[in-house]
Amino acid sequence: MNITLSPEQVKLIEAQLALGQFSSPEEVITKALQTLTQTRQHYWEWVEEVRSSVEEAEAELSRGEGIPLETAIEQLQEKFRKAREVHG
Repeated sequence: MNITLSPEQVKLIEAQLALGQFSSPEEVITKALQTLTQTRQHYWEWVEEVRSSVEEAEAELSRGEGIPLETAIEQLQEKFRKAREVHG
């Protein structure tokens, strides 16, 4: 497969080569594709975790295990206040 890189893409590859971490443009592209693959995998894992959490929350609510929205907001605000105190 032959591809044409934009001038900006060439500059990015050249910058990586200049840092000395890669010995060829092919290595830069291989690493970029590996990183893309890992990022997409992590994204889909996150999506599945969120989906599972939402389904669990919906089940809890249907069983009457939820808390009033006002209470949830107050709890979150308290957590943020404490985090600000700790982190200045």
